[in-house]
Amino acid sequence: MDFQILPNWGKRLGLFIFFISLFLVAGDGFLDGFNGSPEGTHHYFEDLLGTTLFYFFNVLPLIGLLIYMLSKESVEDDYIRLIRLQSYQSTVILLLMVALAIYLFNVDYKVSLDMVLSLFMILFLVIFYFKKEAHS
Repeated sequence: MDFQILPNWGKRLGLFIFFISLFLVAGDGFLDGFNGSPEGTHHYFEDLLGTTLFYFFNVLPLIGLLIYMLSKESVEDDYIRLIRLQSYQSTVILLLMVALAIYLFNVDYKVSLDMVLSLFMILFLVIFYFKKEAHS
């Protein structure tokens, strides 16, 4: 399982893209709550950037996390690859169990694709971090 196509500096780039775009995407909802207006009524960054460019910024946090995931560790060896594979497996199994539980309790529950992708990437990174720290 050798999907690391980016060098180690890709981790810094991915985090930079993730946090900058997350600030812009989450900023509209935060400013609505800060000003006391109903959620989704004012679109500060959307009006500033334009609708098409703002929708591009909605995808950028996922792209930043993907760049981070595909970047090599500072020391990339077979053991890190094994931990990465175990983390992928654990994440998929855990998300399948969560999806099954949601389906059993509420068949009509709708989940958007960006929620699933974000949850998958963040859960993978958390599991990978703890597995790596536990074996260090």
